[in-house]
Amino acid sequence: MAGLAQTTINKVQQVYDRVSPRIPAEFTARNVLIFCVIALLCLGSIMVASASMPYADRMMENPFHYVVRHAISIVVAAVAAFLAYRVSLNVWFNNTFPLWLITITLLAAVLVIGTEVNGSTRWIRIAGFTLQATEVAKVMMAIFTADYVVRRAAEVRNNVKGLVRLAAIMILTVGLIIAEPDLGATVVIVLMMLGVFFLAGAPVIQFGIALGAILIAFFFLIVFEPYRFERLMSFSNPWNDPLGAGYQLSNALMAFGRGEWVGVGLGHSIQKMSYLPEAHTDFMLAVLGEEFGFMGITVVLLLSFGMLVCCIKIGHRALRNQYLRAGYLAYGISIIFLLQILVNAGMNMGMLPTKGLTLPFISYGGSSLIMCAVMISLILKIDATTQDINPSKEESSF
Repeated sequence: MAGLAQTTINKVQQVYDRVSPRIPAEFTARNVLIFCVIALLCLGSIMVASASMPYADRMMENPFHYVVRHAISIVVAAVAAFLAYRVSLNVWFNNTFPLWLITITLLAAVLVIGTEVNGSTRWIRIAGFTLQATEVAKVMMAIFTADYVVRRAAEVRNNVKGLVRLAAIMILTVGLIIAEPDLGATVVIVLMMLGVFFLAGAPVIQFGIALGAILIAFFFLIVFEPYRFERLMSFSNPWNDPLGAGYQLSNALMAFGRGEWVGVGLGHSIQKMSYLPEAHTDFMLAVLGEEFGFMGITVVLLLSFGMLVCCIKIGHRALRNQYLRAGYLAYGISIIFLLQILVNAGMNMGMLPTKGLTLPFISYGGSSLIMCAVMISLILKIDATTQDINPSKEESSF
């Protein structure tokens, strides 16, 4: 299966190589990635202002409350991205166990001193701001998994010990996340780790066993937790209870319907007027669809998937040049972005149950924005340091 995935990627690369001579030299993966991120950040800032002002005026008596906080988050994200870029990739990969311990400590601290919001304890309050530990965990587990599948390459490809060791780390980490509870982040981290494990050349039978065990675990987590099961049922037909369990989704769908092709115009959304809960966070895409219509949604998704394709391309080149850890890290980050884009867009459009996952660089959320910026910084660092063939010639399945 890993061979099939890599064959597909190679064929896409061959098509790109045939087309690339016609593309201007400035259109590199790095430049396109930076453009997509900046464009998404600009659109996101405009939408945060539009979607949050009515809510902030009513709850905080200051319409610019969330706009100011979002601006501060952008500055902090830029600083964090700069600092992450200055750190050598080898420093990250040579300290994966300490990074994992820091992640576990943060997740455990959330359960002890965390702030509860809407029945979930996911945030640590620091100097008036909040830190969502699961966002940190996504990045740290991507780094850990990328190092693990290379350091334990023989076990991953030839021995069940590779799966057992990774599963133990996974269970300890996501166990704390489920306790918050945060099933959305759990899904992202688990599928990211499993995806990198698969791409690193894990045997088909091990991959199948792991995937089956994960699906069974998710089934029990949903069925035996009343509020999750209620969400699952309401998502299938929100109009059965539009003022109860289906309230959030039904209002999101009305926002999309009202937007039609080109939207009602910036600032003219009705759903953000306290009808649609979390309009400036998880359901930002619905407000964007109402104000900018199908065309606005198309632009955002094209930019998001353009960013994703650039991340994958940079990762593929790193693997071709024998930088395995860097390549698998780029793939892990790509999987995180892919899942967040698909889940957020899917739940806004009624194709998936509602989950607390933001749309990268669009939704309001300081921790998410900062860690997304750090992930993009790592991708840019990978691009800068894997231009030439790795002289150490790491073991590779390519």
